[in-house]
Amino acid sequence: MTVSQIRWITLTVSFFVLSFGGLAALSLGNFLPTFSCFYVESRSGTCFLWVLQHLLDHGYWEAYKSLGKYLLYFSLLVIVIGRAWCGWICPLGFFQDVLDLIRRKLHLGYISFPEELRAQLSCVKWIFLFIALLIPLWVSFPFFGKSIAMDLRQPFCQLCPGKYILPFILGDTVDVAVNFKSTTTIIMSVLGLIFSGVVIFGALLKRRFWCPYCPMGLFLSFYKKISFIKLKKDCQKCTMCGICYNVCPMEIKDLLTERKNEDVTFTDCTLCLRCVEYCPEDETLRATFFGRTIYKSSSKGFFSRQHITSGFPEEKHQVVSEPYQ
Repeated sequence: MTVSQIRWITLTVSFFVLSFGGLAALSLGNFLPTFSCFYVESRSGTCFLWVLQHLLDHGYWEAYKSLGKYLLYFSLLVIVIGRAWCGWICPLGFFQDVLDLIRRKLHLGYISFPEELRAQLSCVKWIFLFIALLIPLWVSFPFFGKSIAMDLRQPFCQLCPGKYILPFILGDTVDVAVNFKSTTTIIMSVLGLIFSGVVIFGALLKRRFWCPYCPMGLFLSFYKKISFIKLKKDCQKCTMCGICYNVCPMEIKDLLTERKNEDVTFTDCTLCLRCVEYCPEDETLRATFFGRTIYKSSSKGFFSRQHITSGFPEEKHQVVSEPYQ
């Protein structure tokens, strides 16, 4: 069984456990580092971003004490597996991968944004994170615009594609509509629906379309230095064939061009380990857990997987020896 197959199984099981676990009275807490959406009634746990905004906008000490406790639990979970929460567990990530699988089954290619455009769009995740952190404080202490502030509780969630997409695919359409309560809620819900449509359409054209702009992913990346899981590269063995870059759903070019540092766990890396799986060089790329290698690249594994990838034209096309100097 390949790492990709194991990841698919993990993503699928996680999706159903997080989405329907509540029906079996399963409770995983209110501090999950993944999009276990609050608006899915049958969920087994809650996304930490919702809890973060909910407690920040209370404005009293007990709420902040609870936030500190949940932040501690959240941090412990992130330290253990880092952004593998994104690559292996996230329900919204699973949804995007399903759309990507449909695209591949239809033998359609995918688009890739130019480096300059990706750099320009990198501010989007920071904007979403500031919205999640700062607006709840305004709600908590509304020195001005109180009527507007009161309609901005959980502001990022009002914009988040997960709030609309995840309940919708599970058959709950209550929140998948414009909120006509006030001008503020109309604007926020319309924006959220637009973002959701863009994410659905984008995920059919581009791998993990939403992930580079996700504030949860950005939050998780703050822990990458202390996370137990690392992605490492032996730069001396790398032949710069370009396969790692081509198979990376996040299109992290630094993984290919890095020629000095061993640790290549970059900010956007979701630790899906496709780069390790597809690298044709022995022990050039490896994943470590608490310093010990748990998975490494091998030429034997690369060639044994060729029959598996032969059905996907974009991978056949992209396995090219184009050096990036």
